[in-house]
Amino acid sequence: MPYAHRPDIFDADTHMMETPDWVARFADPDIRPRLAPFLDGREDGLKTVTDALDGFERRRTDAAVRAEAEAQFMTMRHKGWNGLGAFDADERRRANDLLGFQGSLVFPTSAFNQVVAANEQEVLLGGARALNRGMSTFCAGDPRNIGTAYIPLGAGPDAALQLIRESIGSGLRVMLIDTIAPDGARSFTHPDYDRVWAMIEGEGLGVALHVGANGGSYNPVPASFYSNGQALPSHADGDAPRDALSYMSIQYNAELFLAAMIFDGVLERFPGLRIAVVELGASWIISWMKQLDQAFRAFRRLQDLSQVRLQPSDYVRRQIKVTPFAGEDIGWLIASGAEDILMFASDYPHHEGTDDPIGRFERTMEGVGEVARAKFYNGNFRVFMGRYLVCAG
Repeated sequence: MPYAHRPDIFDADTHMMETPDWVARFADPDIRPRLAPFLDGREDGLKTVTDALDGFERRRTDAAVRAEAEAQFMTMRHKGWNGLGAFDADERRRANDLLGFQGSLVFPTSAFNQVVAANEQEVLLGGARALNRGMSTFCAGDPRNIGTAYIPLGAGPDAALQLIRESIGSGLRVMLIDTIAPDGARSFTHPDYDRVWAMIEGEGLGVALHVGANGGSYNPVPASFYSNGQALPSHADGDAPRDALSYMSIQYNAELFLAAMIFDGVLERFPGLRIAVVELGASWIISWMKQLDQAFRAFRRLQDLSQVRLQPSDYVRRQIKVTPFAGEDIGWLIASGAEDILMFASDYPHHEGTDDPIGRFERTMEGVGEVARAKFYNGNFRVFMGRYLVCAG
């Protein structure tokens, strides 16, 4: 039996785990030698990947090893690079069979960090182009894999439009974007970016925000908070927050970006834009919607907010979806008004997804009816994807 407890689940957050030479293989020749080192060249991280590659080779050549891995594929032992189908497209098809989801959004992991570490815009754009080519190739063999294309908006609207066109040509229909423009640059809500939003809306594409895809240098936790006489936990590889304080601020960049998109009239001008907020938690969404409406009431006579024709929270309900972390109180969120906003996410094969995200969600959903459950596991994802949901079901 597959892991999925019902046949109609779509997963709004899965990942591939790239290997050290992966981005370079898809990069143009002049970009390859200028890419940042994979995992910053750290020996411990590279050894983890090497060990995982050895484990994959054992699964590929030894039926008994493969059977054991498949039987335990959701356990914490088989996470990260050790996950079934983490970096091999053929094995990912088998992992999708075992997961039992109808379709899954696929995001990059360490190769994304390698790309955004570029010190030159030419290398950033070349790296993004390679990242998107690789994602398209990884996802091409299984329609259940719905790949995302990284569009570094901070490079400017012209560069963004070109990358979007290329991504459409590669079959990618969800655009992963930054939330913060570089220092001194135009906001992504500036009218100069309207042609970017117009293309995304006109082509029916989805927009995704994701933890780690910030774009700017803004850090919501000032460094002084860590000058507290206590030891700071070491940060494991990945995009999860390193400590409880970081977790408290994980959604701040997205909150600011989305509020700007509403108050500056972008969601009014482009009512067909659909934005998914992925791996940034969901418990904040209800109070944030209340705060949006309060900010509008407090400032609409003090500044020009005439572009906001609806209650700000109505734009959220119309155009924004959010994925919770496993273990967040989905029942409370649904009862509090998030029924049309939440999408299921497993974060497979990342450790943050835990060994049983469905079980953790289900334990909070006592009393939630079938209509709301179907929206969480299926319907809200379908709304987000729009006409490009071509996978099974």
